[in-house]
Amino acid sequence: MKYRVKNKILIVSSEFPPGPGGIGNHAFNLSFELNKRGHEVVINTISDYVTKDKASVFDEKLPYKVYRFKRHKNTLLTWIFRLSTIKNTIDKYKIKKVFISGRFSIWIIPFLKIYGNIKIITVVHGTELGKSAFLKWTLFCLEKSDFIISVSRFTRELIPKKLRSKTYVINNGVNLEKWKNVPNSYNLENYPILVTVGTISKRKGQFNVLKTLPDIIKEFPRTHYHCIGNNEQGKQLITIAKNLNLSDKITIHGFLNHSELEKIYNVSHVNMMLADNESISDFEGFGISVLEGNIYGLPTIGSKHTGLEDSINNNYNGKLVNPNNKKEIVESLKKIFDNYYQYASFSKAHAKKNNWGNSIVQYEKFI
Repeated sequence: MKYRVKNKILIVSSEFPPGPGGIGNHAFNLSFELNKRGHEVVINTISDYVTKDKASVFDEKLPYKVYRFKRHKNTLLTWIFRLSTIKNTIDKYKIKKVFISGRFSIWIIPFLKIYGNIKIITVVHGTELGKSAFLKWTLFCLEKSDFIISVSRFTRELIPKKLRSKTYVINNGVNLEKWKNVPNSYNLENYPILVTVGTISKRKGQFNVLKTLPDIIKEFPRTHYHCIGNNEQGKQLITIAKNLNLSDKITIHGFLNHSELEKIYNVSHVNMMLADNESISDFEGFGISVLEGNIYGLPTIGSKHTGLEDSINNNYNGKLVNPNNKKEIVESLKKIFDNYYQYASFSKAHAKKNNWGNSIVQYEKFI
């Protein structure tokens, strides 16, 4: 269906494909769905973890314009260039509505307020609100938003009470068209294959999975664990695995392209998101890989008291656990495999329900 042009919208995001990251995934799907529904969208973003040529090839295939910031050795020059790019974009396209996504993007809100007549909608994912030297500045900038959208109820609770009256929860969705359909069959002859997708970190929970792996192997001797994503902390994980004599039970892949990630999801059995729920500086705000895995029938075992409580419906598309309780984690795995086909079926249904086609309708209310 074609729509008439409704609004000119700028999205300023700290991440964007083809680079990795949940914030970039969110910005891409938000922009793509808004464009499909007749809004003229322009992107201002950065190109971390990908080459300039790879980013250019990706951008040329999009139905809207992307302007990418350059990084300079001098931080001041980097910010001058970013603000100049944003100003030029606003002036060129006569922008009146701006979506902000990611901490560094939040920091440009006071600059946008110079224009006076621009509506600012800021999407908060959770990591922006961790305790840091910049938190006060981040909150000062966030306060100047017209509306704040939180990706989960958990993230909304991190926002100061005085800002919650203009804060609304819209859960992340998954783009079903982006992922290949797979047959409704599961190989349970060699199980469980466990997977975590995301930067190796306490926030994503790979270290908690590894700590629990010896207990899991006692119940499931053929267990193998795959880690996909930024592996800057991968050496630490490998060292722990060696100390636990688990080197042959874990594979660290680093970044994978989309088709390779699809293959991993397709052969895996359970998504493990044992995110650290005690940190005051880094939080799991939602966990989009939960929904991605659900497309392939993967239930998720995830941490209580994190944004995963919005992406995991306990006893439906997975289990919510204390990430430090090994017995509870193992028991959750056993319960899932006792009724795996039902969990897999419910997971697929959950992904279909929580798609971007439904999420975008809620976003349009704030434009």
